[in-house]
Amino acid sequence: MKILFTLLLSSLLLACAGPNPYGSASENYSTSETNQSMHVFNATIIDVQAVTIDSEGNFVGKIAGGLIGGIAGSSVGAGRGSSAAAVAGAVIGGIVGKKADELYNKANGVQITVQMDNGQVQSIVQEVNPNVIFRKGDHVRIIESATSKTRVIQ
Repeated sequence: MKILFTLLLSSLLLACAGPNPYGSASENYSTSETNQSMHVFNATIIDVQAVTIDSEGNFVGKIAGGLIGGIAGSSVGAGRGSSAAAVAGAVIGGIVGKKADELYNKANGVQITVQMDNGQVQSIVQEVNPNVIFRKGDHVRIIESATSKTRVIQ
């Protein structure tokens, strides 16, 4: 168990990036989006709506909760009681893990409807950046990557 904990902690520490010399980041990009040209369009915001962004089909919390509950339950009692407690612990852990995963994987989002300078209207949903507030009438830029990922920036 100590080895598993040590490996997990080491992995988390290796994944941490140092501070960005340009300040705190306001947008996230995948590695496939870097080192390529992106299309930039000017637009004006015509509507802003708050939305919730849900993750799709992530079962990590359910599985982890089930495993932890099963291990904890198996340490209760002896013989058949231990087996029953392990099954009950796995079921309860799975339910709790699923609910925790659902709460953790929700993000505040914003649906921004814009009118491009060429007259075309588009609606883009993206995660809220607490440092950027979009308002109707704002002049913004639309960034579109080669993979067609689109975001609105000020």
